[in-house]
Amino acid sequence: MLKKVGAAGTVAAGLGLAPVVSRSASLNDGTPTSATVSFGSWKTPLDKFTTLPPPSANHHRLTPMTVSIEAGGTVNFIISGLHLVEVHADGTQPGDINTSLLILPPPGVMLPPLINDPHRRIYRGLDPRALLPTLDRVEVVHFANPGTYLVICAVLPHFLDGQFGFVRVLPTQHGD
Repeated sequence: MLKKVGAAGTVAAGLGLAPVVSRSASLNDGTPTSATVSFGSWKTPLDKFTTLPPPSANHHRLTPMTVSIEAGGTVNFIISGLHLVEVHADGTQPGDINTSLLILPPPGVMLPPLINDPHRRIYRGLDPRALLPTLDRVEVVHFANPGTYLVICAVLPHFLDGQFGFVRVLPTQHGD
């Protein structure tokens, strides 16, 4: 079920998913044109085969917290667990997010609220509640313009616990 791709020995699951490359693609000057960010991660030991993991089984962090790419590049967010990727415009800071604007779960459903602040939001990913019980996925986001973009987990308790980071988009260095 697994196959080897590329000279670096990168491994990809043969389940119709794009392979995860162990090294970011880069230009001749070393500026990456793509980067990979782990958006949450599963703690071990854990057996997801037999049970739906509890929220405490997930490490609610972005790793790394800051990545740099060239304008026109992409960031691959590898999402593990109940997380909602949001990207906010250049210059937005965590304190600018209005955490009183929320999407509440349906009555009787034990899920956390989601932040719903549209101000300066330029990307919002898939609603993780609709993905239960399969939460793990990849979302690839294109960044056309230079700047420093705030990336948050819009699951309210995760954001309040510090699950956010930044994408630095550098001007292009070649003549495209």
